[in-house]
Amino acid sequence: MSTLKASGHDGLLQAQRLLASGQHQGVEALLAPALERAALRPEANYLLAIAAILAKDAPAAVERAGKAVAGSPREPRYHFTLGRAHKAAGNLDGAESAYRQAIALDAAYVDAMVSLGIVLKTRGDADGAIALYDRALALAPRSAVAHANRANALALRAFQSSEHARDEPPSDEVIEGAARAAALDPKNPALLRNHAVLLMRATRRAEAAVLLNDALSIDPTHPETCLNLGACLRGMGDDKLAIEVYEKWLALNAPHAVVMRSLAALLTRFGHVDAARELAEKSAALDLDAYSVMQLGGTLFQSRRHQEAMAHCLRAIEMSGVRPDLHSQMLLNANYLYEDPRALFDLHAGFGQLLPQHMPSRPAWRPLAQGERLKVGYVSGDFVRHSVSYFLGGLLEFHDTSRFDITCYHNLGWGDATTERLKSYGHRWVDCDGLSDEQLARQIQEDGIHLLIDLSGHTSRSRLLMFSRGVAPVQLTYLGYPTISGVPANDFRITDAVIDPEPTDMPASASESPLRLGRSMFCYRPDEQPPIGEAPCLRNGFVTFGSFNNIAKVTDHTLDAWAQAMNAVPGSRLLLKAAAMAQPSNRDNIERFMAAHGIASERLTLQPWIAGKSTHLEMYNGIDIALDTFPYNGATTTCEALWMGVPVVTLRGRTHTSRMGASILQAIGKTEWVADSDARFVQIAAGLAADASALSTWRQEARAHLQQSGLFDERGFAVDFEQTLERAWAVAGRRAALAAPHQSPLQTPT
Repeated sequence: MSTLKASGHDGLLQAQRLLASGQHQGVEALLAPALERAALRPEANYLLAIAAILAKDAPAAVERAGKAVAGSPREPRYHFTLGRAHKAAGNLDGAESAYRQAIALDAAYVDAMVSLGIVLKTRGDADGAIALYDRALALAPRSAVAHANRANALALRAFQSSEHARDEPPSDEVIEGAARAAALDPKNPALLRNHAVLLMRATRRAEAAVLLNDALSIDPTHPETCLNLGACLRGMGDDKLAIEVYEKWLALNAPHAVVMRSLAALLTRFGHVDAARELAEKSAALDLDAYSVMQLGGTLFQSRRHQEAMAHCLRAIEMSGVRPDLHSQMLLNANYLYEDPRALFDLHAGFGQLLPQHMPSRPAWRPLAQGERLKVGYVSGDFVRHSVSYFLGGLLEFHDTSRFDITCYHNLGWGDATTERLKSYGHRWVDCDGLSDEQLARQIQEDGIHLLIDLSGHTSRSRLLMFSRGVAPVQLTYLGYPTISGVPANDFRITDAVIDPEPTDMPASASESPLRLGRSMFCYRPDEQPPIGEAPCLRNGFVTFGSFNNIAKVTDHTLDAWAQAMNAVPGSRLLLKAAAMAQPSNRDNIERFMAAHGIASERLTLQPWIAGKSTHLEMYNGIDIALDTFPYNGATTTCEALWMGVPVVTLRGRTHTSRMGASILQAIGKTEWVADSDARFVQIAAGLAADASALSTWRQEARAHLQQSGLFDERGFAVDFEQTLERAWAVAGRRAALAAPHQSPLQTPT
């Protein structure tokens, strides 16, 4: 009998030590002798309940904890553990009852108060939870878990009491509560993560990144910590450091689909498509969801596998249940592939049909008061050194502020020297990165914006879903996306008569009517002017064609036209530069294609991207003639080539993207470089190549010619653009006057 008693107590002690270290295996065997003794049985069942909780066996935990309570109903620990078991089983009523009984038996039971507070918070009773946390903190002011949960309950109460609660940033009190919890237990990665997430919601990313880095140092296995740290770094503009974080995490841990997918997206952006494709494929194999399939499609576009890429994008949308937020990558990529405007229209219109069609809160059009300025809002994540800013800077500088009140809504968490220059023009500036669509919509309406202009479309950092709400009386799209957006709430798109001739090739729609400028929709401002060298054919003895466009634009149709041009110019060379050109798969792909079209690899120079802008522009001194891509023409690259004295040959098609080159060349008076067929494209390229003297002369005269052209006439462009905005406002007024309730009659402006 004494032996049994001793072994029962010893088993309890050994089981307690195992459970304290987080281990549950072997506990049942250790406690078997104690279960044989009535006096020890409640404690043994209590410990077995804890072991079951650790083993994630909720039914067994409820059974064992219930037996412990039945055996010793006055022991508060047993009731507390029964509460934990019920909560693990999803029985909040049982959990609440057990926690309340534990507190009734021990009025100073802090852990039970905190756990009961969590149940109340889960039920939506923020005030009841806060009262419990306050009571717990009065007893244990250094309880980190009480501080952390009180902060969460305060956030819930703010959410419940706010008229516009969704995605509101946390208050200082909430953040301070989480900070206090983390400070009290600085080695607790969960508390560090909780504090960091609140800081991220408040767009205090630098502080959040430090905490997340600390949390990863303590627990390097947690994927959400890694993903949040990567998101912080990307939000601060440090994509390369985010890549390092993802790569390090994956090197230390088992494969994780979302981390791999996130890394694949960044590697694709930097042109490392071979590694990105492998990661995207592994991510899809590990977790075949819509996002992994869409990422694989995006990477394949940068691998020149256009048809396969589009098939993946369309499959991802089907898998998602046609969620609108997944469409943007597919729609952007469609512009690289389709030459038929109807195909592009149908895809974008299909996206629009998924969006809410009724917007009762949309501000109504009203006539301006005497002397009232038109309030214009530009929304973009590209008010930095980006292609959009090269065409927008002059407009912002020369806007007539006596007639127009301008606000720039910057949807990016960081800026650069270009941002500061754009800010210096004196317009109102709103940093809206981190604001929800609801918050941004409310901000725009409070600002009283009359005309809201989207500059992003389906590119990254877009707010198209916010535009779909109809947050301004008149909404327009311009510049950043090369066709319709598909958003029914967008009234007009600003374009020109070359890109959208009348009648336009784009099918008619009740929204996004084309507003044609009286000139090209492009007005370019270069930010550097490296010296222009002599025509390279003079020193080389052969003509060098070139293109510095995104490799996704280099379709088979494009390569075929380039090969024809090279075959028409014996001995000519081709210099291609793009971020993804460093990848063996892309180089092999292009070399094989061109070889099949009679162009040996020795005639090709495939150059990876160069980071320095001046170095990038100086590389144009290595080509004689730039060959445009099709059906997605260059825009910035075309202007850069012209600025560096390099003529550009473009092929005009029937879509917006395939007419950008023609618009730019018409703006500088060089329509003779615009082809309407592949044969004419080859003829123009060969004709330019045959006249080295003319190439040399153009390089000498190019900049003076450009600066006298419409492409560089910033003041004139601003006047024309402002007249177009006034026309949009007037047309919207006529529509409002004519429209019957709940109707939007089509009236296309001229």
